[in-house]
Amino acid sequence: MAENTVSSQFVQQSNKFAISLYQLVSAANPEGNVVISPFSIGACLSLAAMGAGGPTADEMFSALQFDSSKERQTVADNFRALTSRLMSDNTLTVANKIYVMKNYAVKGSFNAVASESFRSEAEEVDFGQNVAAAKTINGWVEQKTQNKIKDLISPDALDELSRIVLVNAVHFKGTWTYQFDASLTRPFPFWLNETESRDVPMMNIKKHFAYNNFEEDGFSALELTYSGSDMTMLILLPNERTGLAALEAKLPNLNLSELTTKMHKQEVEVFLPKFKIDFSRELNEDLKKLGMERMFSDAAEFPDLLEQNEPLKVSKVVHKAFIEVNEEGTEAAAATGMIMMMRCMPMHPYFTVDHPFLYMLRHQHHVYFIGRMMKMEN
Repeated sequence: MAENTVSSQFVQQSNKFAISLYQLVSAANPEGNVVISPFSIGACLSLAAMGAGGPTADEMFSALQFDSSKERQTVADNFRALTSRLMSDNTLTVANKIYVMKNYAVKGSFNAVASESFRSEAEEVDFGQNVAAAKTINGWVEQKTQNKIKDLISPDALDELSRIVLVNAVHFKGTWTYQFDASLTRPFPFWLNETESRDVPMMNIKKHFAYNNFEEDGFSALELTYSGSDMTMLILLPNERTGLAALEAKLPNLNLSELTTKMHKQEVEVFLPKFKIDFSRELNEDLKKLGMERMFSDAAEFPDLLEQNEPLKVSKVVHKAFIEVNEEGTEAAAATGMIMMMRCMPMHPYFTVDHPFLYMLRHQHHVYFIGRMMKMEN
């Protein structure tokens, strides 16, 4: 594989995982706003899978949508290409880290994969000193996400039985290629359902954007670009005010890459609300539903993680994400922590985002953040 190429199959697999996970998280929050970084979660789990063996590894690779644990090297190669490609995009910071209980050593082979493919490093902490350990981990996450993600790991999630905490943080801050003029932002109704609306600050711009109304599928799509970055924001807007649930159900059958090729640059007048979402979720149940049950159980196998031959299992996978969209651009951050412990149409179309919608931040078709806006917070 060439140094900087990420295989299109890997992107498709990652996006399939992104959609499956998003559907579970959004089903668990039927009325609320959601934002997750499946990229952050997938990177954290893929790194852990590098240390897994037996049926645990098979479950993890298959839930991540990779063919099998035989693909371990291919997955590592793709992550290496991806992390080096992202190094050149200054809108995005991605960081991985492994915290290990003091007096335990990470296996050399695992450390090599972690540092080469995931640009991750290991650091010793004393989980028994849970308040201090949480402070160390959370301080690192805050720093990597420009202070957007705070308190990722709570002290009571750690104790002297904790052995490994895997942490992944991602932060994106982009400036629109075409910025919205703040003087045009006006209060505008955002429809929560057919009859109820709430006034929200609505931004407005008229420029050439990639756009299409996929009438047969019941939604229209618009792509906004950022200057100096390959990241784009894809917005999927149901044609009906209450069409979001139907659109979410269709997600697995939508080929996102194909969708984009059917969108054409044209002059579009866009009305888009300013919004800001903080979201956090413990992912254990979602990951079990995707098929990763064994890693949480006493049967978990992680033989390639530590030098010590000690049985390990995952006790918690926590994720926090943040997104803010305003006239200048978008800021998004996410962090995933994984804790292991010992077993125990007029002239120009209008794109008026005045009701619940879906959005994705993508980098060369690869979904980094996915979420939905259901209601505007006061």
